[in-house]
Amino acid sequence: MALVFYARVSSKGQNLDRQLARAKEVKADKVFTDKLSGKNTDRPGLEQTFDYIREGDIVEVVSLDRLSRDYNDIQHLVQRLKDKKVKLIVDDLPQTNTGNELVDQFMLDMMVNLMGFVAQNERTKILERQRQGIAEAKRKGVYKGRPKKYAAQSKNREGRLVYEKVRDAITSGNYKSKAQLAREVGLSRQQLYRIINQINDQKNELKEI
Repeated sequence: MALVFYARVSSKGQNLDRQLARAKEVKADKVFTDKLSGKNTDRPGLEQTFDYIREGDIVEVVSLDRLSRDYNDIQHLVQRLKDKKVKLIVDDLPQTNTGNELVDQFMLDMMVNLMGFVAQNERTKILERQRQGIAEAKRKGVYKGRPKKYAAQSKNREGRLVYEKVRDAITSGNYKSKAQLAREVGLSRQQLYRIINQINDQKNELKEI
C-alpha cells in the first residue's frame, strides 16, 4: 500500500510549498504535482498519479479543489479512484471512521458532492465577475484584452522561453509527439495547441506579405 500525494497550484508563478510540506508531514511515498489550472483534468501530474496508483493505495490532497474546480470532473475523478479501489483523503474534509466501511464511504461521497458543488459555484461567480468587468471596460473603450503569456513578445520571461521551445520543436520537427512535448514544457495539451495555432498563424501572415 502506498500513500500518494497530489499537489496543484494554478500557475507557474505560484508555489507548492504548503502542499509539499504537508506531503512531507504525512510521509507520502510518492508525490505528483501540477502548476496548471483546475478548470479541466488535462494535467500531466494528475495523469501520472492515476498511472502510478494501484489497488489498496491512498491518494491525499489538501483540498478537493486541488483535484478540480469543475463539479463533473470531481465526480469523474473520484469514480476513477473508486474503480481502482483507491482511497481518497481530503485534508480539509472531516474524516469519518465509524468502523462501517459503507457508512464511511457514504459520508465521504456526501461531502465530496457538497464541496464539489461549492468549488464550481465559486469558479462560476469568478468568471461572471470577469465577464462583467470586461463588458464594462469595453463599454468605456478601455479594454485591451488579456495579454498572452506564451508568445514571442510576452512580458513574462518564462512564457517567452516556453513559446520559443515549442516553436523550435514544431519548426524542426524534433519531438516524438505533441503529448510528450506538452509534458516536457509543462503545458496542458490545450495550451500547447494554442501556441501551435499562433505559430501557424504567423507563418501564414508571412506568406501573405
